Amino acid sequence: MSRISSQQRKLVYLVIIVLLLAPIVYLGAPGDGSEGSGGKLAQLRREYDLGETSLGNVDPASATMNLVLLGLRGIASNMLWVEAVKQKDQKDWAGLRATVDSIVLLQPHFRQVWEFQGWNLAYNVSAEWDGVEDRYTWVKEGAKFMMKGSDRNYKYPELYWESGRILGQKIGRADEKKFFRQFFLDDPTREGGGPDPEINPDGKDNYLAAKDWFLKANEVEDKPGISQSRLARVLFRSYPTKSQIDYADTFQQEGKFDETERIREAWEVASNELRSVWGKEKFMTPAGAVILEANDEALEAIVKEEGEKFSLAQKKEWVTRRQNMSNYRYWRLRCQVESELETIQAHRDLWQGKRAFLDQQDSVQAEELLSRGMTAMEKILAEWPELEQEDNFREECLKAVVIWRACLNLLSKPVPEDFPLKNLWNAYPGEAQEYTELFRTLYNAGE
Repeated sequence: MSRISSQQRKLVYLVIIVLLLAPIVYLGAPGDGSEGSGGKLAQLRREYDLGETSLGNVDPASATMNLVLLGLRGIASNMLWVEAVKQKDQKDWAGLRATVDSIVLLQPHFRQVWEFQGWNLAYNVSAEWDGVEDRYTWVKEGAKFMMKGSDRNYKYPELYWESGRILGQKIGRADEKKFFRQFFLDDPTREGGGPDPEINPDGKDNYLAAKDWFLKANEVEDKPGISQSRLARVLFRSYPTKSQIDYADTFQQEGKFDETERIREAWEVASNELRSVWGKEKFMTPAGAVILEANDEALEAIVKEEGEKFSLAQKKEWVTRRQNMSNYRYWRLRCQVESELETIQAHRDLWQGKRAFLDQQDSVQAEELLSRGMTAMEKILAEWPELEQEDNFREECLKAVVIWRACLNLLSKPVPEDFPLKNLWNAYPGEAQEYTELFRTLYNAGE
């Protein structure tokens, strides 16, 4: 057996190392982002969208943290999650925020981290503060955190959707909504006022800003290979339209009846989007694809497209089911009715009658306005009886009757045997009694 010297042996080892490095470089060379750059693994990651950059923007601090921890990232994440739950129970909000920020560094593409902290800041932490401005600040922080999560995770439509939900539902429907909606357009925590550019760069109404985020969620959800687990698809895709409806509804909720044309325009936009966008989208069912704004001609076209695998009767059955699930027919009717001048005038009379009684203590003027508005509402219900099933519409009418009856009491007039909205009043005695008791409690008034 021939012997080799120590120097020769080292040269052999060096040659072997060089030979082994060649496939490593071929397989694992990092890419620079351009087409065809990097090794085979980098190219495969880019081709199948498996790289971190394909999921969203990369935080350098996050990448460094993962490199330092090596294989201990999972253990560290679990320990931080246990600590986060403990801090939440102890209401240690500052500590919780720092902990979740650390979790984000370790798990930037774990959707639940962003949802947990965004929701927690906007809803739980904000509720712990007494001042309205302080509460709004934490609502903003929750929205900003959720938006940051969507920027880091392009493929999660849920994060875009949750961003929209905070802007729409939290700001627009909270007990403090009167102030939150004002602050969204003119932030008192900013020097010089105006909207916070991080959450409202275009200075829009909160519902229209929410609509933009819901549209982004739909765009992401519509891409091949991406789905969402938040809601049934027919409901998930409805939120841009629902936000437009919420925006249109704020005019009457806030008594902005001097802008009749804007009110009509807002409802007409909602109606058009409902019928032409949401209503024309195809939703898969056990009987194939269906659309909500369906007629026989449209469904027959779909039947032919699918090679007549399903009958027209089957399609109609599933259209009805999806319409029932999404309450589509009601929203279509609501948009139609609310865009009518008679409906806008009825809302105006009820609003002004309520304000005349509560703010001006003018029972005569209030009784006249409320009576006129109630009469108009009775005609609207006679033409579209389905509106009776809508909670807000019914509440507005029943509360108007409560105040109208209080006006008659103060004017020493008896309640007539027959009066506008009497059928609605008698049909919902529980709600009528509830609103009557609430009125007496709040305003120390009785009949």
